[in-house]
Amino acid sequence: MSEASEGGAPAGTSLPRARGRRRTTVIVGVAIAVVLLVVAVIVADVALRSFAEGKVRENILQNLPANVSGDVSVTIGGASFLQQYLAGSFDDVSLSSTDLTVGGVPVSATVEAHGVPTDQSKPVSNVSASLTLSQDAVNTFVAVPGSNRIVFGDGTVGYAGSFEVLGLALGYDATATATPSGPDVLLTPTGATLSAGSASVDVGGALKTIVSKPVPICVAQYLPERVQLTSIAPTPGAVTVRAEATDLLLSADALKTTGAC
Repeated sequence: MSEASEGGAPAGTSLPRARGRRRTTVIVGVAIAVVLLVVAVIVADVALRSFAEGKVRENILQNLPANVSGDVSVTIGGASFLQQYLAGSFDDVSLSSTDLTVGGVPVSATVEAHGVPTDQSKPVSNVSASLTLSQDAVNTFVAVPGSNRIVFGDGTVGYAGSFEVLGLALGYDATATATPSGPDVLLTPTGATLSAGSASVDVGGALKTIVSKPVPICVAQYLPERVQLTSIAPTPGAVTVRAEATDLLLSADALKTTGAC
């Protein structure tokens, strides 16, 4: 029979137990170290992302054109900031502002950029933007030929004009839908009514002629060269337009170069 150790435990059992306790302590210590390392990496990643967002915002504000003022918020999305930075490109960068003014015109804007290289001499893969402007703001820089004011309705654009019949000047109010068409916004009239003139003259044919002719308005002159409008959504008193671009260089010179009419 084996001898009993002090306290009644079998001899030789205290050493394995001590080794077991030490092994458990080591494992727990390693696990804690790993957890702390992961937390440190996450904290560093978050801190670097926040720092980069601040620097991007600062850079944007410092390089706004002279006729643009306001504040911008920046969000860098995607997975690990460090992994994206080391790979040389950020998956998603979002910009937004509710208090921009462009040439005195108030604008609410959101911009989503995908595939943004860390090297600013390289183009961004895809950029989409949404801009909301009030009716008064639009009327400061856009005009329908022959009309002095644009009025936005629920999905419609209204404007006024005039024409002559038998030497009589007649005014009319027209409504139209708006769609992008290359460098232009194309207003396709859906109806027109007389607003001034002689009711004794049959002008039905003239009004039908007006309604049958789409009205182009060039907007390329207001957009960077590679940017194209993709949709126009009028609402009462305002309009929201969306624009997209691929392989867009975000340098000051590139953005200042506008399209041509």
